[in-house]
Amino acid sequence: MASYPRSGNTLLRGYLERIMGLVTGSDCDITKKLNLELMEMGLAGEGLVDKRVWVVKTHYPERYGKTKFGAERVILLVRNPLDCITSLFHMVCTGSHDLSIADSDFSKFPAHWTEFIEQEIAVWKDFYDFWLNAKIPVHVIRYEDIVLNPNYAMTHLMKFILNEDDISGTRIEKFIKLGTQEKAPEVYKPRKGQVGRNNEKFNMAHLEFIKSYA
Repeated sequence: MASYPRSGNTLLRGYLERIMGLVTGSDCDITKKLNLELMEMGLAGEGLVDKRVWVVKTHYPERYGKTKFGAERVILLVRNPLDCITSLFHMVCTGSHDLSIADSDFSKFPAHWTEFIEQEIAVWKDFYDFWLNAKIPVHVIRYEDIVLNPNYAMTHLMKFILNEDDISGTRIEKFIKLGTQEKAPEVYKPRKGQVGRNNEKFNMAHLEFIKSYA
């Protein structure tokens, strides 16, 4: 499962673990603070890339994981760059998964915020160009769909994982229904950003710069 940081991979892993009853892995270094915190919060498969896990999270090539692993197919998680870049800025500034800087800090330190946007939109584009041109099957899943219509998003994802065109009437269909009618899984309390709530942090110059990478 490849994603640019702060695109909702923890949410998606929570749904997959709830539906499949299997832990998800990652190529991360669990000696690092933020990665260790994820394991302590309940993602028991952190650092696993072997046959004990079906799905392995990676941010490659945005960053290199600790352990290399082979993949036959890719789940590519996508989120509106305005939201994920903002969330990443919160994480970088606070050194945490769930704490946030004040909204006023974006206007208080405009040069730092602008520099971060200009750096990360290029990284964001290169990341998705890499995976969309991969020579293996790729399934694109949107964070926004997971939040707003999880049954739809997870049904199509499980078809891809199981390599089946139709899962109607199967146990996995029932598990998807049960898993998505409950409250969304929370490994940690998510920031208030949610879907499309960060637009006001971007001025016209920012948006034009981002548009140039579209």
